Amino acid sequence: MAGSVKLPAVHDVVSVAPVAATDLPRLQVRAKFFFEGENKFYLQGVTYGPFRPATEGGVNLPTPEKVAVDFKLMRELGMNVLRVYHTPPRWFLDLAQKHRLRVMVTIPWHKRVLFLDDREAVETIRQNVAKAALANAGHPAMLGFFIDNEIPPDLVRWYGARRMEEFLNSLVRIVKKNDPLALAAYANFPPTEYLLPSEVDFYSYNVYLHRKKDLVGYLGRLQNLAGDKPLLLSEFGMDTIRHPEEEQAHLLTEHVTTVFESGLAGTFIFSWTDEWFTDGVDVTDWAFGIVTTERKPKLSYRAMQPLLKNPERPLYQRFIPAVDLPMVSVVVCSYNGARTLRDCLGSLQHLHYPNYEVIFIDDGSKDNTQEIMKEFPRVRNIVQVNKGLSFARNVGIAAAKGAVVAFTDSDCMVDRDWLYFLVHTLLSADFAAVGGPNISPPATDWIQATVGAAPGSPSHVLLTDTIAEHVPGCNMAYHKWALEEIGGFDPEYRKAGDDVDVCWRLMQRGYVIGFSPAAVVWHYRRFEVRTYFSQQSGYGEAEAMLRYKHLQYFGATGSAIWHGNVYSQVKMDSFFSRPVIYHGIFGTGLFQCIYPKRYSPFAALLGSLEWLAVTLFVFFLSIPLNWLRLIPLIMFGLTLAVGLGYMAQARIETKFDSVPARLLLLYLAIVQPWLRAWARYFTWLRGKRTPPAVIATKEDAPHLAVSWRGAGSLAFWSETGLERSHLLHTTEKLLDEEGWKFSLDTGWTNWDMHVFASRWWNLRLRSMSEIYPRGRRLTRVGNFLNVSTFSSLVGGLLLTFTIVTLLTLPSTHARPIISLYLLGGVSFLALIWFVHGLRLRHRLAELVEVAAIRAGLQPLGKTKTSAED
Repeated sequence: MAGSVKLPAVHDVVSVAPVAATDLPRLQVRAKFFFEGENKFYLQGVTYGPFRPATEGGVNLPTPEKVAVDFKLMRELGMNVLRVYHTPPRWFLDLAQKHRLRVMVTIPWHKRVLFLDDREAVETIRQNVAKAALANAGHPAMLGFFIDNEIPPDLVRWYGARRMEEFLNSLVRIVKKNDPLALAAYANFPPTEYLLPSEVDFYSYNVYLHRKKDLVGYLGRLQNLAGDKPLLLSEFGMDTIRHPEEEQAHLLTEHVTTVFESGLAGTFIFSWTDEWFTDGVDVTDWAFGIVTTERKPKLSYRAMQPLLKNPERPLYQRFIPAVDLPMVSVVVCSYNGARTLRDCLGSLQHLHYPNYEVIFIDDGSKDNTQEIMKEFPRVRNIVQVNKGLSFARNVGIAAAKGAVVAFTDSDCMVDRDWLYFLVHTLLSADFAAVGGPNISPPATDWIQATVGAAPGSPSHVLLTDTIAEHVPGCNMAYHKWALEEIGGFDPEYRKAGDDVDVCWRLMQRGYVIGFSPAAVVWHYRRFEVRTYFSQQSGYGEAEAMLRYKHLQYFGATGSAIWHGNVYSQVKMDSFFSRPVIYHGIFGTGLFQCIYPKRYSPFAALLGSLEWLAVTLFVFFLSIPLNWLRLIPLIMFGLTLAVGLGYMAQARIETKFDSVPARLLLLYLAIVQPWLRAWARYFTWLRGKRTPPAVIATKEDAPHLAVSWRGAGSLAFWSETGLERSHLLHTTEKLLDEEGWKFSLDTGWTNWDMHVFASRWWNLRLRSMSEIYPRGRRLTRVGNFLNVSTFSSLVGGLLLTFTIVTLLTLPSTHARPIISLYLLGGVSFLALIWFVHGLRLRHRLAELVEVAAIRAGLQPLGKTKTSAED
């Protein structure tokens, strides 16, 4: 299965007058890569010049005849782009076009002073950029412009990153105005890695890290900074005066291999030739070229040629992996997904991977899914009655022939190198699983574009630049043995949450999940507001179900607590707090790193359903209390501010960005957390609890009579050194046999078992063992009442009702009597509630007594009885 993937059209391309017919179309950016028409284009570049002018006052280039010789050698090597440091003349671009080379022009600034304080300097810079962009506008060989190169870090530190980014963005707009199809970027470097202008087409860095381990680690960091834009290296090389040619050859071949295996869009080798002219003098103490001044190829030229020649070849053929690539089974599960299924399966037919199969699981679809499947005879088609997403994925695992099982969804299209990057990352370290980013394809209307920019989209969570805490189910792959070891996906998750559960279960067993930023899938967002809200409700239900099983990962309100950073389309933290930048002492750090702050808990609070509930509570209180009436308005104003902050930062596709789109986004940003939390709470409230029949059934095995007072603290003796682990395992088994609903500690809590006893109460067991002489042990078990979410909600509503009623009662002679009856009724209900909890605790204590006897422990304090007693 080989070929090219048909991906969506490029974003935000401005129409211009057509140029003369050519076989060298302008490149476009789609997510993490460049495209030449519908074909993926890996940028293989080299820097060229500057050279001593051939004539007095001429351009800093060799003669056309010598340039033609250079271009012929470049094409024989496999180069397809060159970077120059001055605006080239037309003949130069014509020669480049003839040799199918594209040119990236660096527009230099000659002033490295406080130019932003000088209007004349700013205007001169902008005029230079406009002049450079206009000089060869529309030429097919013109790839684009670096609007500057390596602004000194102390200058950036002086003005601040935000102000400098705004200025660079203004230069990008000038380029686009004068040559709309030209790409624009800034050639950055590690001392200002945090400088990330948002309007560039791609991010690039001049990086001279010669140790492979250091380079791989830093590229992972830069990939995450680049987000959903391409990343390339704009300079990298080695001097052959201070290093032998053999070392340069080894370094550059290793560099090229590392760059493309790491998923970068390309690289520029510095430089083409040892001939170098700058500041009016010939530089003779450097020799970075891959050919000599006489244009004799060095060893590095010959060493790189097998890797760079014919770049249209699949990466696994160009860069032979150290181990054989395993067979991969790609599993796609779908329920009524016909609308996007053809695009999904079409992209999977053309993967650049040597050995894979595609398995489709139709989970009882009622649309025309099976009609579409007739168009893909090579896809294994398995049809089943509707049993939910997790069950369908387990069917796919069972049918898989591959040693690796990859998953995507029917509303996704995959990049042609998707499997290559996933598997390469999976095999690069001791990973049990791996995932990648999912990116929205271009929208077809303004509503879809706005929904695509709304909060709550599937996101990956990273602990480091290369290690994930969670990868979304639409883009993940696992060693098959890892899935089999944990029992596959939990069928309880029918809509969502299954991917989170699997990631957490793997991590709890000590396994590590990798992340591949270049393993891209295009994930269609919901087409309508209604379906978007339905999706968010489903996510809320999944969060509630995950909370039953993984309590340690959730806060009091039921929201997940991530230990890593959540990478979503829009980050809210910059609205309330700015990222931290390490500049080094006196701003001299060689790698001045940016550390994004976590999502602001203040912003999350103000936008939450809980905050809305408190706002409504204060509002109702303010009806009889006039002095409170301004407070709920202020509280809702803060909620509105969070929504406005999101609306202001969200990226909506330019052609669909409008006032109605922004207002819709504001509405979605405010309502989405409420809707998700509402679904989460109500799933939690009606969800997991032990059936009443189980609780009503008495233990029929011999056990000790337990007093109600003593049910909260139990003790068990062992003459043979049996410790609490034996009791816990037996208790777990007995709970499971009888049908109790419970969750086990995974290392992040201070309890051993959490029992979902009833709608009103949960119970928690905590144990410890005391050590006595001659190997004897005394195990103590704490049996604690834990108020359920439902109780908290009902209690809060009852308290609110009581307070409001007491405050609004008219001042008559009946007020004390009514108040007394009201408080008495509430107290009586509270007593019934508390006694119900004591009964549940007593019932669980009896079960623990039975488990202790089964485990060989001796309960202390009473004599054995049986159910008949």
